[in-house]
Amino acid sequence: MDRRNILGLLAGPAFGGRLIAGGRLLGGGLLAMLTGKTHAAGNGAIYLNAYATAGAEPSYGVAALNPAGKVLFTTPTPGRAHGITPRPGMAEAVVFARRPGRWLLTLSLADGTPGPVVRAPDDRRFTGHGDYSADGRTLYVAEDDVPREEGAIGVYDATDNYRRIGAIPTHGLGPHELVLMQDGSTLAVANGGVITHPDTGRAKLNLDSMDASLTYVEAATGRLLDKVRLPEEHSNLGIRHIALLDDGGIAFGTQDERPIGMLQPLTGAHRPGSGSVRLFDTPEDVLSRLQGYIGSVASDGRTVAASSPLGGIIGLWDAATGAWLGSTALADGCGLAPNGEGYLATSGLGVIEPVSNTAEAGPERRAPEFRWDNHLTRRVV
Repeated sequence: MDRRNILGLLAGPAFGGRLIAGGRLLGGGLLAMLTGKTHAAGNGAIYLNAYATAGAEPSYGVAALNPAGKVLFTTPTPGRAHGITPRPGMAEAVVFARRPGRWLLTLSLADGTPGPVVRAPDDRRFTGHGDYSADGRTLYVAEDDVPREEGAIGVYDATDNYRRIGAIPTHGLGPHELVLMQDGSTLAVANGGVITHPDTGRAKLNLDSMDASLTYVEAATGRLLDKVRLPEEHSNLGIRHIALLDDGGIAFGTQDERPIGMLQPLTGAHRPGSGSVRLFDTPEDVLSRLQGYIGSVASDGRTVAASSPLGGIIGLWDAATGAWLGSTALADGCGLAPNGEGYLATSGLGVIEPVSNTAEAGPERRAPEFRWDNHLTRRVV
């Protein structure tokens, strides 16, 4: 049983937690949500988050939420899901299995109706994230090339039932999150630097020689455009999650894969062609609370937010300077997405909470049937 399932067992009334606004719970019960779908059509935004149900034997799925945290629909998934990416120009999104994954699944953003399950090739494992081409016709999926112990990007034709049409390299080890950059032709890849193998599940096999990097890959050809690593004194940090910035660069968050007994910066930024990475300023007491683990990164263009579910804290930085702006506490909080006035955050204890650009938390909502998983995705509809 993993950390999030254990927290699910602890999340009942005996565990406590803050009172919800208005003294009421969102949602009409999980059974009603699963059997009576609510259409998400209309103006505004919806948010997508993978979940586990709160029972001792959880089931898994994806939920759509409105900006107030109301559950609009739920879609069951074949197993625990991770990243979710909306398809440009279509009322559709793709859901990726948790690493090391064997499936991806599409769903309708109108009512949650699932599409067919797409399976990974026998010699590949999906690593939790992917992104579409700007026109929505091609899906790029972060993968492990198992026999070669290399990172790869699977290429799928979204117009032909997600038929696999090829693969290109990430030029790194252990890719996790990838995003299409603003130029529409470059894929930025967070290569965690750690090798795993299907025979050993999530076991990390090369911690003494891990090699984390950010790579920028030409989507059409697989050509490496730029590659950067963290400074040598931070080579124990795996680069895992990234978010686009308005200046044409990316923000990133890291995880301490091989603790060396010192506090280290866990967030930063980089712009392709600019040389070395820029590490963000973070107070030492906050670094201690982060426990060497950033679980999600998001940006609204002006700020960068990063969450640590292990530390129960969300930090905010100025996107342009990397200056520290403040933090807010959210137990087991991980999911983050911009909401126009800051961020919406979700937690493994069922909390849905807005966080302002000053790091102050807004009114909390709670969906007790759900244990929200790592990533929250915003889609304007």
